[in-house]
Amino acid sequence: MSDLRFTSQSAAPPTPFATLWYCKVCDAVISIRSGYVVEEAFCPACIEMPLEFCGNFNRIPGLPMGDA
Repeated sequence: MSDLRFTSQSAAPPTPFATLWYCKVCDAVISIRSGYVVEEAFCPACIEMPLEFCGNFNRIPGLPMGDA
C-alpha cells in the first residue's frame, strides 16, 4: 500500500491543432487533428508526400471534432 499524496493538479492536455491538407496527386482533402504542430504529412489515400498545407480551422466556433 502506498502513502503517496498528490499536492498539485495534473497538467491540462495540449490544445489540439486542426489543419487542412490537399493532395495534388489524388485530389484528396485531409484534415489532421494533433496535439502537436504538423509540418509535413503523407496522403493516407495514395501515400504521396508532401501534402499541400491549406490552413487551420481551430477558431471556428461550434466545429465538431471527431476521431477517424
